[in-house]
Amino acid sequence: MTTKPNRPRLEFNLRRVRPTKVSTEVARQLLELIRSGAFPVGSRLPPEKELAERMGVSRASVREALAALGAVGLVESQPGRG
Repeated sequence: MTTKPNRPRLEFNLRRVRPTKVSTEVARQLLELIRSGAFPVGSRLPPEKELAERMGVSRASVREALAALGAVGLVESQPGRG
């Protein structure tokens, strides 16, 4: 790519853009909701199926996001309490 002779060259730094996994974005959104108080401590999150439908993602992505949040102690899975 060449620059035009009359245009000054702008100096700036750009960071490499990294694609984000869907589950990472799901986890980020759920974390925001938890921090905002939309899901108070001890409350139940909506079912995986509902979260997936409302976010337009697969249940596997929701499951992976919940596992990541669980690994850092932000959510707790209780099988059979559906």
